[in-house]
Amino acid sequence: MASTGCKSKQSTAGNYSYKTECLGNSLDGSQTVKAWGTGRDKNEAIESAKKNALNDLLFKGIIEGKSGFDSRPIIVEVNARSKYENYFNTFFSKGNDYNLFVSIDEKKKAYQIIKSRERITCGIVMKLQSAELKQKMITDGILK
Repeated sequence: MASTGCKSKQSTAGNYSYKTECLGNSLDGSQTVKAWGTGRDKNEAIESAKKNALNDLLFKGIIEGKSGFDSRPIIVEVNARSKYENYFNTFFSKGNDYNLFVSIDEKKKAYQIIKSRERITCGIVMKLQSAELKQKMITDGILK
């Protein structure tokens, strides 16, 4: 599945785009994924990975990884990110709503860290509360 603990490896990771991939579905409407983020330090990279995973789930769908995963995006409306820009800027701001829909199993600490000269790229296994996120989009008027 994923490595446990933290591995460091010198690379040009900052120049490569990693994709969010499905690791599994749960009966409670959540999905386990491995997502990637980049930042100046590990914490910033982890927050970036959370946002990237939710952004993919909302707007792009998650097509990499296990088959049988519902790969469709939650929001299929064209240009929804731009149309509701203020809403999503607030949603993804530090300390705001996005963290309610992402959980990381702290016991497993499933991180993969790749360092470049100035940045850290972190791959992390997380659980996305996709059913709850979809309900929030309906409640907030983003989905009809």
